[in-house]
Amino acid sequence: MVPEAHYQAVNAYVNRTHLRGRLVYYRVLAVAPNPTQRTLDPEQVPYKLEIKQENETFFQWLRDQLIRQFSYVCCDTIEQFHREVRAITCTGLIKHGGERHEKDDRSQIGDHSQYILGWNNASKIKALEADLKQINQQLAQIDKQIQLLERQRKQRQQQVSWLQDFMKFVDFSEIDWRSIDLDRLELEKQRQQLEASSDRLKQLEIQLKATQTEITQAEQQRERLIREIQSFEDRQNRAQTEQNQCEKKLRSFIATEIDAFAKHMAAKLRQYAMTLETMTQDEASLHDYLQEQLRQRERQQDDSRSALNIRMLNFKNAFPETASEMGTSLDYLDEYLKLKNQIEQDDLPRHEQRFKQLMNEKVIIAISMFKSTLERQEEDIEQAIDDLNESLCKIDYTESSYIQLCCDKTRNREVRDFKEDLKVCLGDVARQSAEDNEERFQSIQTRLIERFKSEDRWTGLVTDVRNWLEFSVSERYRSDNSEKEHHTDSSGKSGGQKVKLAYTILASAIAYQFGLNQDTINHKSFRFVVIDEAFSKSDDGNARYAMELFKNLNLQLLVVTPKDKINVIEPYISSLHFVANIPEGNCSSITSISIEEYRHHRQAALSSNRD
Repeated sequence: MVPEAHYQAVNAYVNRTHLRGRLVYYRVLAVAPNPTQRTLDPEQVPYKLEIKQENETFFQWLRDQLIRQFSYVCCDTIEQFHREVRAITCTGLIKHGGERHEKDDRSQIGDHSQYILGWNNASKIKALEADLKQINQQLAQIDKQIQLLERQRKQRQQQVSWLQDFMKFVDFSEIDWRSIDLDRLELEKQRQQLEASSDRLKQLEIQLKATQTEITQAEQQRERLIREIQSFEDRQNRAQTEQNQCEKKLRSFIATEIDAFAKHMAAKLRQYAMTLETMTQDEASLHDYLQEQLRQRERQQDDSRSALNIRMLNFKNAFPETASEMGTSLDYLDEYLKLKNQIEQDDLPRHEQRFKQLMNEKVIIAISMFKSTLERQEEDIEQAIDDLNESLCKIDYTESSYIQLCCDKTRNREVRDFKEDLKVCLGDVARQSAEDNEERFQSIQTRLIERFKSEDRWTGLVTDVRNWLEFSVSERYRSDNSEKEHHTDSSGKSGGQKVKLAYTILASAIAYQFGLNQDTINHKSFRFVVIDEAFSKSDDGNARYAMELFKNLNLQLLVVTPKDKINVIEPYISSLHFVANIPEGNCSSITSISIEEYRHHRQAALSSNRD
């Protein structure tokens, strides 16, 4: 039930919200008590129901609904049920208006879990909890029965497996373990009797085990000694071979070179044992060390070569006139060194410092003026939008609304970064030291000038002030200036809506250009507008809307339009000029008549056709 005070808010919420279900609600209007209303019949249902009286409006409305919809007589006998028009029995049989009867026995009539009426649902909850408890008990018993049956099933499967294995035997002797066990016991008994009857046999067995152990140890020692002898012989052969290789390699070098190398690498050579066993490993380690030293020297040489190439390239880019005929490879290094000596002899750095200081100051001033110019253009655009809005405010877009243009700061990251770079480059203009100017110049050079030279797309984007703003259209109610609709583009609009919106903005722009948005309009001013192929693809409604706009703005119009559109513009024009071309197409003629003459001729033509 929804009271009248909240009715509109509830409608709005339900309309915009997906409820994921079905909702029925009633609008509750204040119902004044009816003093002429007859007293309730004690045998009817409304009399037997008690209604809370916390809210008088709800109480009266609900009482009225019960009287109008549920005035059923409670019958104790079936005979009384037959006589009444609308009746109900204790067993749930219901008569609706004398014809339709109904009885629902899908649940017990005394089942508290099915109750709906009542001031609280404690008894219904208690009944549902009792049903839930009983169902849970039944589920527990079913689970126990399932577990028992599952265990029995597994036992039966195991028994089936055993029986299948047992069926594989075809002779009883295969499973006669008892006879085999008896034979084993008899043999074990005989062995024990033999061992107990002869002590000499025990002594001989002990001596035999000791002799076998000694023989095994002697054989193991013999095999170990043989392996050691073989190892020594192998080592001797390898050492002899390595010695021969070392002597041969030593004879291939000059003695003086060996002495010089040993003297130069004395500190490194002391780290090695220099024995015959470690000679190969020491040689490989020293070779790796020398290779790494060689690679480091090559890397240093490459780094030096790259650094020189970069410095020569930077110099050539910075001073293209001076180094136009000089390359950037090491072949031109001598020429760069000569130029360096010449610059040092001419004392050019002293003049360069003064020139650079003057250039820094001029660049900073130019960038500051550049920034001011862009910001002034942005302010001019915003002022133009304000002036256009003055014209648009005077034009009715619909009977109750008008159009306003909106411009906001752009969210484009490149434009915003460019504006921030302008601020950072200029820094604190109050600081005018040489170091500050140099710092600002370097910032301008890296952040702006280099990008202006290399990125045409970016330059065009950030220096076009129109890209600093984002434009949209707001349709507002004229009564309270609240926004009705906001357009960032014309998508989602019909063709007619797009045309109407374009006409409105076009008319306001023309008014701004002619200065017609001022409070006082000079009616003799020049405000001539030519519209070619006017309204050829527009419906009549939009065409009339456009003509009303131009009329309200006091524009002087020359409308070029096909003859089938004359009926649209007729109320807004004072004369007609008919243009015709001869069949050959090389001569045109024009005939001018006033709108009154046109109407007279048209009426005469219509009368003639009727006759």
